[in-house]
Amino acid sequence: HGRWQRRRVLARLREEWGRPVPPRSLDDDRVSEAWLELRPASGNSDGIDDRTWADLDLDRVFATIDRTHTALGRQVLYWRLRTGAAWAESPRLEELATRFQHEPALRETVGLQLTGAGKSLGYGLWVITRPDLILVRWWYWIFPLLACAMLASLVALAFDPRALIAMVAIAVINMGVRMGTAWQIPGLLAPMRQIGPLIRTAERLSDAVDDGSVESRNMSGKLGRLRPLRRIAWWVSRDSLESGDIVASLWEYLNLLFILDANALLFGAHRLRRLGPLLAEVARWVGDVDVALGVASVRAEPRSWCRPAQGDLVNARAVGVWHPLIASPVVNNVELFPGRGIVITGANMSGKSTYLRAIGIAAVLARAIDTCPATSWEGRLFRVRSLIGRNDDLSAGKSYYQVEADGVVALLGDARESIPTLFLLDELLRGTNTIERLAAGEAVLRTLLANHTETAPHAVMVATHDGELVSILGDVYAAFHFRETIGADGLSFDYQRREGPASTRTAIALLEATGAPKEVVDMARLRAEQLDAASVRQGGNGSPPPCPR
Repeated sequence: HGRWQRRRVLARLREEWGRPVPPRSLDDDRVSEAWLELRPASGNSDGIDDRTWADLDLDRVFATIDRTHTALGRQVLYWRLRTGAAWAESPRLEELATRFQHEPALRETVGLQLTGAGKSLGYGLWVITRPDLILVRWWYWIFPLLACAMLASLVALAFDPRALIAMVAIAVINMGVRMGTAWQIPGLLAPMRQIGPLIRTAERLSDAVDDGSVESRNMSGKLGRLRPLRRIAWWVSRDSLESGDIVASLWEYLNLLFILDANALLFGAHRLRRLGPLLAEVARWVGDVDVALGVASVRAEPRSWCRPAQGDLVNARAVGVWHPLIASPVVNNVELFPGRGIVITGANMSGKSTYLRAIGIAAVLARAIDTCPATSWEGRLFRVRSLIGRNDDLSAGKSYYQVEADGVVALLGDARESIPTLFLLDELLRGTNTIERLAAGEAVLRTLLANHTETAPHAVMVATHDGELVSILGDVYAAFHFRETIGADGLSFDYQRREGPASTRTAIALLEATGAPKEVVDMARLRAEQLDAASVRQGGNGSPPPCPR
């Protein structure tokens, strides 16, 4: 049976390698456990803030690139994306990913071990890696007393059959106490049952990927120091990797009769507190191995995934960027220069916002997993901050414009930090009138670039309908546009980025094609001509006078 199961799992691993998989659901919060438990207490300014995470729909992006086999791998992958941890800062990860790409036997061995560990390995585990959360209360001493009473009744039964009554009574009491007190030891007993499978999985993975390096020897040493925790884990429950279902079921009954897991917590609390941080390191390493295997599988897909080539370039150029959440995406390019910006114009639905999101997602993945959806990425990697999708915050009693203003102020604060940042903005300050929108928009967009330094160059991309903004910012923002055409079926788009500002006017033409009354169309065209003439008289070049700097 075990051999057949192994062949079946191996066939599935081979079939799934290098193929896109259906996104998994993120209905629960357990995937974010590692991020919440391991992030620095002071916060991480390199990380993705909540607004940017939502703007780029990174929950769905995460589910699309997730190829991990265990909860530990899934949590660590989420942690890497959310904290902005640079892949390049962990060279061991790239070494593993490269080996998995070129050594089928190794990746299949590791895949079998991770699959055998189970998809739930890691959920709830992090709580026992924090010494401050492992508490022993005075009333826990009832557990060894009840266990001793159960043992005494079993011994007495060998000499006096009447002891059976006492044994049954104590068994009922023990099971009742165990189930009745489980809620008073929240989040500790269940994670303790994962210690054994975790250490066993780590040992097997360590043997599989051992290349004689210093890192391999260090991991072997850490696992040796965790032997006392293995004994605790054996006491709590048999290792599911080493015992069958029948043995595990029998052990569960013994656990209920003798309250083994609660006693393990009582007598092993000191060792758990002392070795908890080391256990976290091992758990993180197992998750990293799972992530490296998953990233190698993503790179093997037939779609265009590339590894960024940083080199000595200060700017960044990406070719063939595509959106991973779109079934048949259109590819586009981008050039991000230090202290420069990009302003994008075009009609609604022409692709401006999708383009911004595609670039943002590529930048996030390039930094977090050294892999991005593009033909190539050359140059600098960026932290990403965005202000794309906004709504009224009814829970906080904030209007749309207040939410917008809060977001702008947050971006200006980020721009003062010495971290190379890509700012993505869509219809900046759309909640106010035209004059204020242009004046405040210019001030914000210039200020985001004004904090640029050679060591921390910022880049800005903004999508707008305000053609005047293109002229006002022409000295620091390069203009691009997305084009639309009107046919028999209405508006159509090719979603290709083109140089220069948008020159088409389709709103009035679309009204006419849709069947609007002729007098409405004529009135609109006349007013448009008058506004154009007034604009030329004011600015001399089709734009309002420049705002003061």
